[in-house]
Amino acid sequence: MKKNNLSVFAWLAISACAVSRVDPIAVPLTYQTNPKNAGVLGTLPCNAVSQIEVNDVRTDKTLGVRTHESKPLKADVTAASDPVAWVQSGVQGVLTQNGVVQGSGPRLVMTLDNLHTTESIWHRASYDARVGLTAELQGPAGQACWKDTAEGAGGDYGYSGNIATYQGMLNSALDSATLRLLKSPGFKEALCHCGN
Repeated sequence: MKKNNLSVFAWLAISACAVSRVDPIAVPLTYQTNPKNAGVLGTLPCNAVSQIEVNDVRTDKTLGVRTHESKPLKADVTAASDPVAWVQSGVQGVLTQNGVVQGSGPRLVMTLDNLHTTESIWHRASYDARVGLTAELQGPAGQACWKDTAEGAGGDYGYSGNIATYQGMLNSALDSATLRLLKSPGFKEALCHCGN
């Protein structure tokens, strides 16, 4: 009998900790540089862009979705600030950490193709973020000298609906996509020759 009571108590304790509702949330997109990104591009023979322009071409502006693992509960995640400003801040941050300054050089045009989060909830939550970017270096007359696309991912695990967790994994995904673009073949060469 004691064993059964203990089992019931354990089940009640676990059930009490499980999330029973899933509400919509709005996440402020704020970028913070990651010290690990400093110097990862190595030596750059040319280190200037004239400007960074970001365009958002997503048709669905919803940031993501929150779902419950064992119940039919679902809610939207929206951005509480401008995704374009966030991407611009992130790209500028990674470039600055790698010695790229704003000056005489090609224009860097970034396109936000995809931005999506998922949060899977039960007692705690698992988080996933995906950021898809296209980058293009353009010369003075607007001619394209280099273009590439990349996707970055970030994830985490913790308490459900945690804004700081959302921000951290989104920044990781943005850093990942940005670094893949900047490390891609042709970027360094185009950075030198595209502004002429």
